[in-house]
Amino acid sequence: MFSITPMPNGNLQVCADNAARAWIKEEQQLGRGSDDILHGGTEHYWTNGSFEPFDAGQANPFVGLTSAPCIAEHMTVRDDGEREIDGRLWWYPNYAITDPMEVLKRTGSVEFQAA
Repeated sequence: MFSITPMPNGNLQVCADNAARAWIKEEQQLGRGSDDILHGGTEHYWTNGSFEPFDAGQANPFVGLTSAPCIAEHMTVRDDGEREIDGRLWWYPNYAITDPMEVLKRTGSVEFQAA
């Protein structure tokens, strides 16, 4: 549903066409949170082994003292349930000021910064 593109500056761009933007609006009206919407909109990526979003506040994987939404290039789940990031990591540092899914709905594009 969303398209994801690594940018030349190292950031990760998430884009949504008009249908995806309408879907975000519907999900918000149903009370779904930003993390759930990001997870649902990127399902076709992470179910195929790439670009998996996660809430850093869950500390699995631990990426620092933040609750920012993050996207891992690839995620491995160990036998004990601990998750490990394989490859690059991106985060949305302004999560306390702006909602990345609101930005995506409004503009059709949002960038996650390289971590």
